[in-house]
Amino acid sequence: MSFLCSLPVIGVLIAACLPPSPLATGYVEGTYIKVAPIETARIIDVPVQRGDHVVPDQIVARLEKQDAAIAVDNAKAALSQAKSTLANLEQGARPEKIAALQASLKAAELSARQAERDMTRQRTLLEKGSVAQSVYDTARTAYDVAKAQAEEIRSNLAYTSLPARENEIAAAKAAVEQAEAALKSAQWKEEQRTLMASVTGVVTDIIHEAGEMAGPQVPILEILPDDGIKLKLYIPEESLASIQMGSKLTITCDSCGDDLSATVSYISDGPEFTPPVIYSLENRQKLVYLIEAKASEGSKLNPGQIVSAWLTDAGSGGSR
Repeated sequence: MSFLCSLPVIGVLIAACLPPSPLATGYVEGTYIKVAPIETARIIDVPVQRGDHVVPDQIVARLEKQDAAIAVDNAKAALSQAKSTLANLEQGARPEKIAALQASLKAAELSARQAERDMTRQRTLLEKGSVAQSVYDTARTAYDVAKAQAEEIRSNLAYTSLPARENEIAAAKAAVEQAEAALKSAQWKEEQRTLMASVTGVVTDIIHEAGEMAGPQVPILEILPDDGIKLKLYIPEESLASIQMGSKLTITCDSCGDDLSATVSYISDGPEFTPPVIYSLENRQKLVYLIEAKASEGSKLNPGQIVSAWLTDAGSGGSR
């Protein structure tokens, strides 16, 4: 009888020796970065492998760029043409062009005078009955053509000698600016055919290899940044009041090192049932709140690990 009476006392002592239950349980999640080109192109080379540690501006993939290089050449040619047009408008016609038009006008006027004299002579002969009407008509047509050619050259010379209008120069300047912008865009797109890491982290997956096509929706590889680890923890409803934004947590897990810590960075507004990934028979019907925590630097946690958390500094951080 005395042994039976002592069982409750033994149970209390055993419970006192057991470690306290964690404040929250959850898992490690990674925020991955997928590296993809801005335009569709064939992969030439992927100079990294899964597990490699990369740093910002390190080359992680090279894409075919022949079409991009052609676009740059076309943009350069368009810019050169736009600048040439602007220079011509600002400087006016070249002296040699004006001189050539003046010479052409002199010759055309001489031809017109000669045609006029021939027409006059044929009209006199027609009046005397010495030539047919058709001969005079031919001479008159020749004069009209020669006169029109002289007038056309005279108009061209007058227009060429005028300075360019302000609106034409303004339009030419705008065309130069547009061509410069197009060249910068083409050069930038050509540079983007060489993909570089934007963060420090570990290559976790090579999605496509050399020879395959890649594009904005078809990434080449995946990187887990060094600071891309966060903890997703689930805390019972009755313990929610004990934490706040910025609270410090002590973290434990199987095969983890000692002195792991994290800082609460998010607390959900509404409850949910315990996720299947962490529930047990005892708590599967309990309502819990999701909290997220940022692991301390150098924690070396891996995505997928199950972790437990205890509150270590209830007074730190701000309010929820």
